[in-house]
Amino acid sequence: MRQGWGAAVAVAVAVVVVAVVVTGVVARRSGTGERPAAPTSVGDTGASSSRLPSPDGSYWDPGRMGSAEPAPMPTE
Repeated sequence: MRQGWGAAVAVAVAVVVVAVVVTGVVARRSGTGERPAAPTSVGDTGASSSRLPSPDGSYWDPGRMGSAEPAPMPTE
């Protein structure tokens, strides 16, 4: 008798799980057809490189080295 109840409970749980999964799939497929907005990226979206920039000749200029001025950005 005990095994009969255990089997019945297992079947009932399985039926509920299958019903929930089927309901979720049907709800997802029968949506409005619009996808949710994708998150927008913030910041630089250009190509990236692992190569470090090489400073040009003005980097080692004694005038710049003696001041607190930043070096100009290298040009490609």
